[in-house]
Amino acid sequence: MFRNSPCKHIFALALLLAMCLTVFSGCKPKEATEETPTNPVKINENYLDEIRDKGKLVVGVKTDVPELSYYDKETGEWSGLEVELAYNVGCEVFGVTRSELGDKVELVGVTVADREEKLANGDIDLMLATYTKTKERAKKFALSDSYYTSYIGLMVRYTPEDSNSLGTKNIKSLADLDGKIVGVAKNSTTRNDMTNYIATANQLKVSPQFASYSSYEGLYKALKKGDIDVIAVDVSILNGYDDASTKILPDRFAGQHYGAAVLPENAQLLDAVNKVING
Repeated sequence: MFRNSPCKHIFALALLLAMCLTVFSGCKPKEATEETPTNPVKINENYLDEIRDKGKLVVGVKTDVPELSYYDKETGEWSGLEVELAYNVGCEVFGVTRSELGDKVELVGVTVADREEKLANGDIDLMLATYTKTKERAKKFALSDSYYTSYIGLMVRYTPEDSNSLGTKNIKSLADLDGKIVGVAKNSTTRNDMTNYIATANQLKVSPQFASYSSYEGLYKALKKGDIDVIAVDVSILNGYDDASTKILPDRFAGQHYGAAVLPENAQLLDAVNKVING
């Protein structure tokens, strides 16, 4: 029944659009590394029944990433691939179509700074929040199959009067970041991924400084004020903040494979998540 429901078709369309964004950004997806938790826990085999008895699946999603998970404060509406994925998982868990789902899925806004805490504390059942799959994170949470791949990119202020540069302080690429201040999201993998990439790349001898911010809006404002020279986050996120005053540079590195996360003991929920992803 679910495979032919309107709910499934909506997610398939959203996934197709997201894949197009990845292709046109020059990215070639590849498989993410999987790892099971080092300290296996007893799986709650009744978790799906508990959610059904509760009558609600609580999902943590971002509020500020257009195309993936976005909340419009003026209209009160949610949109994006991860939002559609959340609704589709709800359809799968409760065995209903999208039109029958009603309010059985509750979306809760999370940030890069608090998403893990909200999941660990039980404030949400499921996290769908541009969460990059890593070996370290797989030790803390149970992770789904990958549903989206992005790459780290760079954004600078665009200064048309500077004819020798695409943007801030003659920054044309990653190679120009020696001594520059790079803004990254707090609790993200960007800083480690970027330093590892620099360390292993041939003929790339730069040592940037890093400043962490708890929100993407904070990063954007810091760039506009000149507190940082460049923003380094996933291109999928940069696209939502690109405007006439900014420039996304051509660099693409360190593939970021997004996966859903649940508490290890609640891994039964990932059966429903992976069924929707792989549909």
